[in-house]
Order: sequence, then structure tokens, then C-alpha cells
Amino acid sequence: MQVLVLGTFYAEGFALHIAETLVSMRHGVARFEPSFRSNAAGTRLGVRLNQARGVIHSSTDAIPAIRARRMRPLWQLVDERPFDVVIVCHDFLWPGEVAELKRRSGARIALWFPDAAANIGKGFFMNADYDGLFFKDPYIVQSFSGVLSSPVHYLPECFNPARHQLPEGEVPGAEYQCDIATAGNPHSWRVAFYKHLAGYHVKLWGPPPPLWLPLGPVAAMYQGRGVLNADKARAFLGAKVVLNNLHYGEIWGLNARTFEAAGVGAFQMVDWRPGLAHLFEDGVELVSFRGLSDCKRKLEHYLGHEHERLAIARAGKLRAEREHTYAHRLGVLLDTLEGSVSGHPLPSIDYV
Repeated sequence: MQVLVLGTFYAEGFALHIAETLVSMRHGVARFEPSFRSNAAGTRLGVRLNQARGVIHSSTDAIPAIRARRMRPLWQLVDERPFDVVIVCHDFLWPGEVAELKRRSGARIALWFPDAAANIGKGFFMNADYDGLFFKDPYIVQSFSGVLSSPVHYLPECFNPARHQLPEGEVPGAEYQCDIATAGNPHSWRVAFYKHLAGYHVKLWGPPPPLWLPLGPVAAMYQGRGVLNADKARAFLGAKVVLNNLHYGEIWGLNARTFEAAGVGAFQMVDWRPGLAHLFEDGVELVSFRGLSDCKRKLEHYLGHEHERLAIARAGKLRAEREHTYAHRLGVLLDTLEGSVSGHPLPSIDYV
């Protein structure tokens, strides 16, 4: 199958994982970047300059002449090369551009949206003619099904075993050893949460925080850089606990870190969500918590019980490798477009 992937292909980028996995599945793959590439890591100055460039790009993208010029390479690509499927890895395309892409390519077009509902933004996809819309949160699927003209499907996040692993036999060094770790952007909610954990040995890996955000005791936790690929595995495996406090925008579903931590074989504690039990067995493959007091109580227990942590980490790794890789998800996505399935099975959630 010939597949065109639209996205940004920075290190550990969502689109990069998709493209690389499709190649490993023996599909023909072409890449196109329809948007400004925002680097996931870099120096503090580099990150700030990159953010400024992103603002300039976004502010000019709505100018029709500039937008048309930026889309020309895509039209040239689909005019010159046949594709069976196009996977759009974020809400990049305007509705008219989706129609034009379908007209020129004749391909089935899917949007796989990797973010929480809070990050939907303008929602170009809501009035575009996609052959399938795929979301990680069952709440989004529940909300959009029957309203949007495009079919709406559930497709949880996942991990890339080709990227998220250590060289065989390696043990994370002292740089990564700690009680608690996580990796991600230093947004307000994460900082507010981790202020309550100042008494633990915590390492937070990610890009520099915004200048306006007062870090308080969290400043000492930040390691000054992000971790990608094998380094992320080192950071997770070097910690006794990967503490995954989900963003409040994750309503019923889970973030990518849930699957990455499980996939590398780390012991993980994560905010409980209604869709969790459909993907992992709580208390056996990972441990959930409900609120800060429950989190602290369980931290005290598991930090003192290594054998329990190791058993849960091993079980979580086996489950992630068995069910939650990019290859699993892409198989479902492609089968859905062909009509043999209808997304990943939805959990039964009583929301009344």
C-alpha cells in the first residue's frame, strides 16, 4: 500500500513514529510537512527562537496567497505519485484542502488527532470530508459521533518499540537515578502538581518552562533538557516511579506517556481515567491514583516495595508490547478505512 503521511517529522514526533512504523510494515511511504516544524528539544535560546518562528508562521498562514504557496508542493506530490491512503497527523488542513487532496489523489484520507480535547483549536476537521477521524479519548468520540459527517473512531495512543528501548544489557546511569520522574512540557498544571512533591527526589525532563511561570520548588526538579528515544527509556527506567499526572484535558483517555512508560518496562503511577481499565489492568500492569492524597499514599507504599514495582512493570511491558504499539494502531486504522473494522473497541463508560 502506498501511504502519504502529513505531519511534522522532528525527533520523536507523532508523524515520524507513524511513517517509520509504516515502512517496517512494508508499506510505501512518502512524507509531507504542511506546517512549521516545532523542534521538541534544544537550548533555551533555541526553543525561544523556535517559538517566535512558530508564531510568525501561524500569523501568516491565514493569508490566502501565502497559504496557497505553502500548499503547492503537496499538490505537486500527489499529482506525480499515486497514493492509496493519506494519514493527516494533526488538524493541519482546511476543509477545502481536504476536498482538493481527495480530488487530486483519489486516496482515502484519515485524520489521526493525537491531542486532548482542550487542544482541538479551530477544528478544521469538523467540516471537512475525511474518510475517517481517529481520536484517543473516548469522550471525543462520544461527543462527535452522529454530529460530524465524517466517521468518528476511537484509536488510543501507543508507543514505538523501535525507538523506546535501551541497548541490550544497559542499565541507566546515575544521571537518571531518582525516586520519581516524568517527561513532558512544563505546563502550569504539571508545575502546580509537582510543587506538592518537593520532599521526594524528583527529576522532570522537558523543554525550558515559560518565563512567566513561577516554578518555586519545582525549579530544582527540572533537568534542563528533554529526553527522546533511548534517553527517555533511561529516564523512565532510572526512576523508581514514573509519575504520570495527566493533563485535565485528558477526560476519559490516556496520554502517550502512559504507553511509553509501560513499553520500556518502567513502573508507572497514572491519574485514573474511565477508559484506563480497557487498556491496562489497574494494580497489575500499572497503578492509578485518584487525587493527590491517594497519590502520596501509594507513592509511600511502592517506593518501599521494589519487588511489587518490578512485577507490575514487567506485566505492563508485556501488555504494551502485545497490544499497544504503533503497528497495532496503524493496522486498525488501515482496516477501518477498508471497512473491515470500526476503530479500536470503545470502552463501556457510564457518563450519566
